[in-house]
Amino acid sequence: MFLIGNRGAGKTALLNALEERSRERNWLTIAANASNPGLLNRIEAEALVLFQERGGRFRRTAGRIGQRLDRVWVLGFRPSPLPKGLRNVLTALGDALGERGLGVLITIDELQSGERHELRRFASVLQQVTRREGRPIAFVGAALPRIEDTLLADDAVTFLQRAARRQINRLDETATRTAIAQPIRDWNGSIDSQGLEVAIRATSGYPFMIQLVGYHSWEAAADPQAGITLADVTTGVSRAQSQIGSLVLAPAWKDLSPMDRRFLEAMSLDESESTLADIAARLQRDLKYASVYRSRLIKSDMIAATGIGRVDFVHHATRYWIRQRAAAPRPGE
Repeated sequence: MFLIGNRGAGKTALLNALEERSRERNWLTIAANASNPGLLNRIEAEALVLFQERGGRFRRTAGRIGQRLDRVWVLGFRPSPLPKGLRNVLTALGDALGERGLGVLITIDELQSGERHELRRFASVLQQVTRREGRPIAFVGAALPRIEDTLLADDAVTFLQRAARRQINRLDETATRTAIAQPIRDWNGSIDSQGLEVAIRATSGYPFMIQLVGYHSWEAAADPQAGITLADVTTGVSRAQSQIGSLVLAPAWKDLSPMDRRFLEAMSLDESESTLADIAARLQRDLKYASVYRSRLIKSDMIAATGIGRVDFVHHATRYWIRQRAAAPRPGE
């Protein structure tokens, strides 16, 4: 399965939750990140450690006690050579776990940043040990939406193309309310109704922003058990917005083309939603041209359609971050 969503959508948190759920069922887990080369070596090394820890180094053998008792067999154990190569290691680990009704979950984060040749090889190995050999091995990967046009468009990874895909979107208002208020209650705290409403609006349903606003509002409160006030939330939102820029918006900005950025800069001049006609005029392009970038930015979850010919930022903090960036441009951007 693939978890696909933009930065801050909660993909890594979901991977962590799936790993924890697997461990609760006594499955083993291998967690990897595709950002750095050597992905297959890291997975193989971790799988080999698990194989050794679970007694996979020994295999049961049979031998006769003696010539006069040639019908009597005894069981013993002798060292077995360690498997080498990712496929062999996963096969051996799968066999060892399968005998006990268990399995292993492999998770890979940041798949969109992986080396193409490594991911092709991983797909081939995964298909061999799961589909063809039936080993109890599960896989969940997380990636940005652009993986649909890169890895998942590669004819060499058709096995991964058939994997289930789950789009991780923003939370609706009801879920956002729960995500903010429930952890506070779980820690015997409380938040006043006005503060909660401000927090909900400030997050725009982004899971990471929800985490930041909740955390900073709690930290701002003199005594969260006595109650988090509107003033505490206002402080928390301000601190969260300063962080969301560097942690989420700046990396997302780097993924955009120059014209994508110009489109967003044109939008940032408005105080609320923008008309496509105004954006096109600011870009000195026609509506058809502007519509292409409108579609691209909607797909990347940077903006959303708010009506016929109208768009707005998905996260309102984006407008202020772009304005600040324009006032103090960074070298090399």
